[in-house]
Amino acid sequence: MTGARFRHLQAFAAIAEFGSAQRAADAIGLTQPAVTHLVADLEEFLQCPLFHRHARGMRMTDMARELLPFVQRSLATLEAGTQFVAFRQSSGHSIVRVGAIHGAINGLLVRALPAFGQSKPDILVQLQEANAAESSALISNREVDLMLCREPPVWPEGWEFADLLPDRLVVVAGPNHPLVRKRGLRLPDLLDEMWLMLHPATHARKTFDALMAAHGAVPRYRKLEVRSSAMVLAQLQSEALLSFTPYSAMRQFIDMGQIALIDVTDLPALPPLGILSVRDERGEAANTLKEHLFRYARKHP
Repeated sequence: MTGARFRHLQAFAAIAEFGSAQRAADAIGLTQPAVTHLVADLEEFLQCPLFHRHARGMRMTDMARELLPFVQRSLATLEAGTQFVAFRQSSGHSIVRVGAIHGAINGLLVRALPAFGQSKPDILVQLQEANAAESSALISNREVDLMLCREPPVWPEGWEFADLLPDRLVVVAGPNHPLVRKRGLRLPDLLDEMWLMLHPATHARKTFDALMAAHGAVPRYRKLEVRSSAMVLAQLQSEALLSFTPYSAMRQFIDMGQIALIDVTDLPALPPLGILSVRDERGEAANTLKEHLFRYARKHP
């Protein structure tokens, strides 16, 4: 693949999408012979066929289907990089790349970023949600200026972490769940309830599994594992389910009255949310956003 260039990957992805060299050529602004030649070059580099040629177009081989996701990710990364450079050149470096776990978005950024946008309209905030594994990759590859997360056990040399917002574990349900009206519940009171399944990699899921095991219980799950807040909300509102979750992850919906807290008194503590950033290399825009988030979190915990 060392001989392949951007145009080779672009031609390959376009033919995979359109199933025709001519339509691919029209889409990427090349001639049909140029696109055909680029794909032939790529096949030579890889030493395997990528397309079956037939009278009505071109159809991917099994190898091409396996290669396509990697090529699409590469092209998307290149596009994001060029947009990043173009914006920085045209806007005086007023851009901040922010990564954030789900709890940081729902618990803080949905409240803090609108105010930031009004006070600093010339700064573009590029926000992407990431789980723990994705956060590590974003940090290691220096793809973010600020990472809003819980304190990791280790982080790369040159980065620093600071606590930003307290958090806690809670049990939530739809507003009409029978347990919403009860007070002073303990976790053993909930062992026979139906629970919404959490992703196994989350801190909440690991804690929940440990608590259930400690009580000798096998929880009943609604077997739908999702990361979508909208889907979690729909599930909790549509049937009598409980969810064990960080307060931050559901705070937006709790504040809007769309879901309700269950009064459970014996839940364990949860580490706070914080900001991980590169020490002394953030830039003016990133520092401005970081200071805003700390001020906002102090005034609106």
